[in-house]
Order: sequence, then structure tokens, then C-alpha cells
Amino acid sequence: MKNKIITITFISFILFFSVFHILKVDQIISMTERRYLAKFPEFKFNGEYITKVEKYLLDHFPYRDNFRNIKANFNYKILNRLENNDIYLKDNYIFKSNYPTNKKSINNFIKQTQKIENLLTENNKTYMMIIPDKNYYLEDEKFLQIDYNYIYNELKNIKASFIDIRDIMKLQDYYETDTHWKQENLLKVVNKMNEVMNFDYQELTYEKKCYERFYGVYYGESAMKRVPEQLCYLTNDIIEKVNISYLENKNLTTVYNTENLYGLDSYEVYLDGASAFIEINNKEHLEEKELVVFRDSFGSSIIPLLIPYYSKITIIDNRYINSDYFFKFINFDKEDILFLYSTLIVNESSTLKG
Repeated sequence: MKNKIITITFISFILFFSVFHILKVDQIISMTERRYLAKFPEFKFNGEYITKVEKYLLDHFPYRDNFRNIKANFNYKILNRLENNDIYLKDNYIFKSNYPTNKKSINNFIKQTQKIENLLTENNKTYMMIIPDKNYYLEDEKFLQIDYNYIYNELKNIKASFIDIRDIMKLQDYYETDTHWKQENLLKVVNKMNEVMNFDYQELTYEKKCYERFYGVYYGESAMKRVPEQLCYLTNDIIEKVNISYLENKNLTTVYNTENLYGLDSYEVYLDGASAFIEINNKEHLEEKELVVFRDSFGSSIIPLLIPYYSKITIIDNRYINSDYFFKFINFDKEDILFLYSTLIVNESSTLKG
């Protein structure tokens, strides 16, 4: 009787979810994982078709997020594991492991940067600011970390003047559920940059506008239930009046794309997210002073705070555009050049195009 009960229960479970899976309407997007879900593939008689079907079934399994949450809670609270799918939890913050230190990637990053430096003129002043990812402030020896000292020491091989912000940042300057830093906490970073770059920093007045339902990228990856965070952006008359053009989004004419607040990634409110090439002209700045920034996604939120100090800012994300292409747009002369990347990119520089 015990075996019959187990067998009947198991078969009933399989049948219930099979029928439910067939009848339920497929979702297009997973908001928790911030990605598009797989579609049922067109039939082809090969092994790739079976793989695509399996991915489709996994993506649309009934109560998928609930089961992921049960698994995560079981690992963290029952088994007392430190991580679940390389995700760590500590003091309400969610971290993702980027261990181990990738020395090959660090060397590649240096070569990529030196390649750009070799194309500049002797009149260009070059600067580098490497943003520590929030794992840098995870003060717990139980969690594996990359060798940050090794990274920063190796980057001294680059000629650019180095701006070190590690001592002025803290964990609270980053989102709990996301990898990025909070723009409203970055004025101290702009002040620190001015100490090296000398762009005459001033304590300007900003209006802070906030979105109350921000879920970071680690929220979905952790599969843990969390209350949403607040995402804010700073603006003023100078930022509102600039002329800005995007290579991919010709219709966008603002520094902040507020429509993105309600999309898959609210952080893309800053400079429209993954934009390869952007030009910002600030007519309010009468002196001709230009800046060219090579950046990753961390740069999206701090670059708007640099707008008041330059007549023109050119922004290049060379994860999406290579040097052979963007040098067609720029004639380097006397511009300030800023390499602005996070340690995440330095440790995984294969994303940068040559």
C-alpha cells in the first residue's frame, strides 16, 4: 500500500504539471530574471531541436520561480550553504562571485587600453578610474574573492594618471540587489576625480527623482524574495538643456531615458543603458573643454554628473564597438581621455572589442 501511494502520488504530480504546462499561456518575459523566455522551436530532425525544446520546457515550467525560491531557501537555510549558483547573501546584500582572478584577462585589458593610448596625440591627457565592484567591500573571509591588489598593481603599467576611489567608497554606495552603484552617492567620487583631472568641481544643486520598484540583476539570480529598492537619478537645468545624440537610438534626446524605468532593467534609465557611442554637447559651458570616456555600465550613472564641467563629452562603450569604427567619428587632439571601468570588466575583458 505504501508503494502504491508513493507511485500514485508521483504519477499524479507528473500528470498535473504536464497538463498544466500544456494549458497555461506562455509568458514572453521573465521579470525576475530580466530576460526573454525561450519560444517553442520549429521542428528540425537533429539534436539541437531537442536541446531547444528542453530549454523551452524549463523556461515555462509552472511555478518555476516558486521552485527556484524553494531550492534557494533550502540551500541557504537548511543546508547552511554559503552560496547558491555563485550567489552570496550577507546583511541584506546579494553578491555574485567573480572568483578566481583572471590574469590572462587583466593582461588583455591592459593591452586593449594601451592600443587606444597609442592612437592618441601627445596633447591628450589620459586618466583611468577603476571602480571596485561591491565584492571589494564584502568583509568576510568565508567568501572567495579575486586579488584586487594584484589588479590595481598591474594597472600601473598603463600610462594614464590613476584615480583611486577605493578608500572613499563603501558597501552602502551600491544597490542591495544589483551590481551597480547609486548615482545619488557619487558626488564625492566626482570631487575625487577633480583632484586629478582639474575640471573645477562645484557643489551644484540637483533635483533627485526616484523610482520605487527597482529589482536589480541579482534579485532574479538569487531566487530570493525581496522588497524592491529605490533607484534615483539626479538632474538640473544644465543636464536638461544639453544636446545629446545616440548611435543606436536616434529619437532619444535626453540624458535619462525614463521609459527604461519600467522595462527589464531600470538601471538603463542612465544614458539609455547599453549604448555604444554617445555625444553630449553642453552649450552652458563656454570654455572649449572636451572629454572622451571609454566606459562600461558603471559609467552610465556617473557621466551625467560630469556634464557641467565640459563643453562636449564623447562616450564610447567598446564592448559594443571596436576601435576601427569609433576612430572614424573622432579626431583626437586636446581632449581629456578617461578610461572608466569596473573591476568586473578588468577580470573579464573578453567582452571588450579590439
